[in-house]
Amino acid sequence: MRQLKSLAEINRVLEGEPLVLLIIKTGQCGVCESVEVKVSLMLESRPNVTGIYAYMEDAPDTASAFLALSAPTVILFFQGKEVYRIARFVRFDELDRVLTQYEEMLRVP
Repeated sequence: MRQLKSLAEINRVLEGEPLVLLIIKTGQCGVCESVEVKVSLMLESRPNVTGIYAYMEDAPDTASAFLALSAPTVILFFQGKEVYRIARFVRFDELDRVLTQYEEMLRVP
């Protein structure tokens, strides 16, 4: 996963990549770090998914732009549009299932 430090950087990735998973987190959040590690491992076998994250402290406009009211907030974008969101308590089995569905949609001509 790649750290981005501004809303402009995030928007560029969303415009340029078909399937993006964004984590919005805070610096002093142990759960946030754990979620990032687990998501990173999940994305290692998913080359079609671009993983990015941003700290609320570095880019407060990001949290407000995406209405991230708690940390961590995990948002999946498909072709630039938000299609899935989960905050605070991440259900990895559900996230895995949703990622698989959207990866399959990328393969359909």
